Amino acid sequence: MEHVERIGSNNLVYLEDEYTGSPYNNPIFLLGNIYKLDKVVVSNYALRYNAMTDEIEVKETLYEEDDKIKVLVRDPEYYVKIMDEMFVFVNGNENIDQAGYFQVVHAGKNYHLYKKIIKKYYPPKKAKTSFEKDIPATFVDRSVYYLVSQDGKFQEFESSKSKRIRLFSDKQPEIKKFVNNGNLDIKEEADLIKVVRYYDAISTM
Repeated sequence: MEHVERIGSNNLVYLEDEYTGSPYNNPIFLLGNIYKLDKVVVSNYALRYNAMTDEIEVKETLYEEDDKIKVLVRDPEYYVKIMDEMFVFVNGNENIDQAGYFQVVHAGKNYHLYKKIIKKYYPPKKAKTSFEKDIPATFVDRSVYYLVSQDGKFQEFESSKSKRIRLFSDKQPEIKKFVNNGNLDIKEEADLIKVVRYYDAISTM
C-alpha cells in the first residue's frame, strides 16, 4: 500500500518494564480513516498517534498483532481522522520550525486552532538509599497551540492569558470583551476553542 512506509514497528524499544504516562496520544488503537487530498484512501483502519516518534501507526484491523504495525507516510497530502480527532502533517517552513503532526482542534473558515502534542521522556531512577524509592520511567505531556490562517501562517499561543489575547491583534478589544463577558479561561483548551471560533466569525465581517 502506497500510504504506508514501514512494516513492523520499533516504536516500543524505549519503553521500560514499568513507566507512568504514555508515549501515545491514546495508547489504544481506534478505528479511523486515512485521507489523501480530501479523498478517503482507506476507511475503518486501526490508527493511533505516537507523539514520541511523531508518527501515525497503522494496522488493517484492531485485532492484528503489534508486529504488523505500519507507519503512515509523512506527507502533507495525507491526514487521518481517528474517531473524531483529526491529525495533519505540516512541513517545516518559515512559519513553523519543524515538520510534524498537529491535531486540528478547531477548523474554521478563516482560522484554525492546531495543537502540537509533546511528550517528554524521563528515564527511570534507581533509589540511592534504602529510604528512597525507585522512580519509574515517566512520560510528561505538554501541548502547544497555534492559530493557523487559511494561507498556512502559524502563530503560537504563549502560556499567559494576556499574551494569548494580544495574538488577536486586529480584534483585541472584541476578544477581551468576549473573554470577560463569558468568564472564559483562555489558558484552557475548551475556552480557547470558543475564542478562536468567535475570532473566526468576526473576521469574516
